[in-house]
Amino acid sequence: METWLWIRVGDCGEYEQFDSLDDAIDYLNELRVGNVTGWVEAGFETPNYHGQDYISIYWGGTDANHLADLDDDEQETIESGLEESYL
Repeated sequence: METWLWIRVGDCGEYEQFDSLDDAIDYLNELRVGNVTGWVEAGFETPNYHGQDYISIYWGGTDANHLADLDDDEQETIESGLEESYL
């Protein structure tokens, strides 16, 4: 089964598919999501996206179904790659 990294930014965002963490980080920095302030189920919060309006990020199949959360190393990669930004 093929898996991809799926991201949805906020409640109004659409699910976007990525092949790598690097591509995902570039996308998140383009959107100026900001630094991680905490990890939640299948995602994380930032100063710009928090509460029910957080960022979903997980490994999933072709239909964006959740297969696995990011592991500790992947979370660390996301945290170190995001740029500080406030909307």
